[in-house]
Amino acid sequence: MNKKQGLRRIPTKELISELDRREAMANEFVARREILANELAMIDAEIAALEDASGTQRNGVYRRHVRRSAAARTRSANQEPLNVILHNVLKGKTMSVSEAVEAVQKSGYKSNAANFRSVVNLTLLKRKDLFKKKGRGQYTAK
Repeated sequence: MNKKQGLRRIPTKELISELDRREAMANEFVARREILANELAMIDAEIAALEDASGTQRNGVYRRHVRRSAAARTRSANQEPLNVILHNVLKGKTMSVSEAVEAVQKSGYKSNAANFRSVVNLTLLKRKDLFKKKGRGQYTAK
């Protein structure tokens, strides 16, 4: 069956209402785009004003500033480093990496890491002076 035959089966009223619905959506998107374009223009003006005021222009060329992610800018303030807390959690116990992650987080350790499990795993692997591998994925404190 080709498309023309399929459209012939749909009542005209339904086609008209669908076209009206899509036209209304298009109008909403156009209005939203205009608002966002105005906002972007204001932000560009603010950036230009800040660059001029801060003197980042040297010899006619603006320096580009490297922007870091929010996680890189704000660092969690913990009382002790991860390896110390991990060592305290594993004293006298054998745990998997996942169990160690949960225990460290329950102890109040804060991290902005996207994959905190990897951070804990690396700490367990690198700090052979503090941790001993008991079996596959099982660690304990020395």
